Order: sequence, then C-alpha cells, then structure tokens
Amino acid sequence: MPTWEYASVITANDAESQRAGVSVKLPGGQLERQTGDTSSVLNRLGAEGWELVSYHSSGAGTWGFEQFWLKRRNGSDH
Repeated sequence: MPTWEYASVITANDAESQRAGVSVKLPGGQLERQTGDTSSVLNRLGAEGWELVSYHSSGAGTWGFEQFWLKRRNGSDH
C-alpha cells in the first residue's frame, strides 16, 4: 500500500503595505521563504512530483492568507 508525504505552501499578503510572501514547509524541514510568486512556487513543486490536494484562504481588511497542501508518493514505496 502506498504511503504519502505532505508539504504546505503558505502565502501572506498585505494590501496596505503591498508586501507579500510565499513560504514552503517540506517534510522534515523548516518553513522557508521562497523567491517568485505563488504560481511559480507551485509549478516548481509540481515538477518535483507534488500534487495539490487541499486549499484554504482567509483574510480580513487589507490582509490575506492562503495555504496549499500538497502530497507525493513516499520515495521508499517504489
């Protein structure tokens, strides 16, 4: 039976200051700030075999938050 590993991509946007950021948390790693926009980060992870499985967004006023959950088959399953 296959097992999966999971990663998350988190974005935070502040419309007032025009600041935005994208961070990635891979299995066993730390949350790391990424270069590029959300699409480029998700496309890079897709090229590495990650698939999007869940999405959540929230916000209030001038700020917003998004979280994307991705999975890929555990490398030791092959």
